[in-house]
Amino acid sequence: MTQHRLVRLSLAAGFFVSLALALPGAHAASDATTKGTRYRLTVTNSGGGKVTSGNKIDCGTDCKARYLAGRTLTLSATAAQDHVFAGWGGACYGTATTCNVTMNSDAMVSATFVPAKSATSPAPAPAPAPAPAPVTYLLQVNRTGSGAVSSSPAGISCGSDCSESYASGTSVTLSATPADGYQFSGWSGACSGTSTCALSMTAARTVGATFTQTVAAAPSTDLCAGLVTDKANRPKGALAKPAVGQAVVDPQFGTTIRRISDAGSTNVVKPAYSTVPAWNADESYLVLYHTGGSVKGGAGHHLYDGKTYQYIRALDIDPPDLEQFYWHATDPDSLLYVDGNDRLIRYKVSSGTKTALKTFSCSGSVTGGVDPMYTSWDSDLIGLRCDGQIFTYRISTGAESRRVSEAGDLAPIASPTGKLAFLGGGAAAVRDTDLNFLRNLPVNGEEHASLGRLAGGADTHNTVSFDGSYVGSLVTSDMTGASAPRVIVGPATGYPYPPGGTHVSAVALKNPGWVALSIVGNTSGSTVLNQELVLANTNPGGKACRVGHHRSFGKSGPRGYWAEPHVVISPRGTRLLFGSDWGGGSSVDAYVVELPAYRP
Repeated sequence: MTQHRLVRLSLAAGFFVSLALALPGAHAASDATTKGTRYRLTVTNSGGGKVTSGNKIDCGTDCKARYLAGRTLTLSATAAQDHVFAGWGGACYGTATTCNVTMNSDAMVSATFVPAKSATSPAPAPAPAPAPAPVTYLLQVNRTGSGAVSSSPAGISCGSDCSESYASGTSVTLSATPADGYQFSGWSGACSGTSTCALSMTAARTVGATFTQTVAAAPSTDLCAGLVTDKANRPKGALAKPAVGQAVVDPQFGTTIRRISDAGSTNVVKPAYSTVPAWNADESYLVLYHTGGSVKGGAGHHLYDGKTYQYIRALDIDPPDLEQFYWHATDPDSLLYVDGNDRLIRYKVSSGTKTALKTFSCSGSVTGGVDPMYTSWDSDLIGLRCDGQIFTYRISTGAESRRVSEAGDLAPIASPTGKLAFLGGGAAAVRDTDLNFLRNLPVNGEEHASLGRLAGGADTHNTVSFDGSYVGSLVTSDMTGASAPRVIVGPATGYPYPPGGTHVSAVALKNPGWVALSIVGNTSGSTVLNQELVLANTNPGGKACRVGHHRSFGKSGPRGYWAEPHVVISPRGTRLLFGSDWGGGSSVDAYVVELPAYRP
């Protein structure tokens, strides 16, 4: 896959800070020896100046940070114009402009700056000795399965922030909220039962929260209702390219195709890739990739309204490749990506705020590999590679799997449940999340594929297959190996041998089991499947239907790879997004099919 590198500009605003270090208790010594333990550094300021430490603390924009236990930090105080540094408080003391702090517990330091004229004024009476900093204790939440844990008072939002330090004696209540398709099974550690968890922070506490998947019936909505289910030839015929924002009706299939972008005469605007969701969790936002030129906003990732398709703005993100951004599965305002500094970033779309969730230790770049897919469907497990090794990372626990040497340029793909990982290549290998080999699926691991999930909860591998025992434009395999692969669209179900140029999208997170295909094939589009968009229900007993002609020549056209449609199914499965050169044109635009089942 072609690599694309974006350049990100970031602006840091200096401000003034005070930092607080909690007094170490007996628990701190054991915590500090725990691998991966982090303590919070909080900075406050009075007067005119700022305190900085490395690339994390620059108070005014970033007055808090977490550091690994045992790390020694150097804080530097810089007075603003017409001010002088008057001294440290809390864990630091004196008037030297630097102070060293070792992170063996949560920390607080204050910095005082005064107007320069005060330096020549009579010295004030000595201030009383500062009161000891309050003792704080760390609350750590470890989550299993798909769901969120929140706290009152605020501090825990797990998901993304699973630890917080509280003053000794603070009463904390934890609440668990399961994700769609999951139920809360109970607490462990310092809590028990299935109701809310009440804690008194008189010591460090660790709490486990377990969410288990519920076995659901297949979705009752038939997304194929009103679409073509026969296997008759429906020759493509001529159809004028619609203007931006306008729609046309496919004369052979009766579906409405809406053009949502303006790529000009020679540029490209399209979805990033079939395996990566283009819409956010509630379908209010949509991300398209621009190649640049005269396209609005220039090259890069751009935000559109997910329902009106109106352009909003460029996104300030710099993933390793254009496909490697991941909408959060439940938070519509967040997406994840690895930046150029090997940090896993949570990006808040509404504000542009970036939070570093993890900095990986690698000498080279961290990437999702050359054939990326998505994270687990709770946005907790991600597969990555660097330095010739592959690994997985679980956000909720901060746990990285063992690193495994692996030739090539692929990375493991997290399964939707977060219980398995997939590694393509010559074999279609299923591994556990620590990358131990479990089994090979009996299909070719090098073909275009997308990981999905059935309504009953099973992880699936969905691929086009040109040879072997299972041949078809769509072959679905249970990743647990509990059953043999099933040909959904192929000769075994009355369809022709698969045409070339097929891409698969199984990321209907809110309607598991539904999968979309874009097939280039013969550009004349005169026979079944050629030039077509296809929708299929891969749940047992499901059906397939034909949606319409995408009219893109793919690699046979002047834009080559960029003109591959790369269809992306929406989270609810009721819309299909694709790119098209509309009959071999010199530009590629983005189009949407709103299925009969779609409701804004």
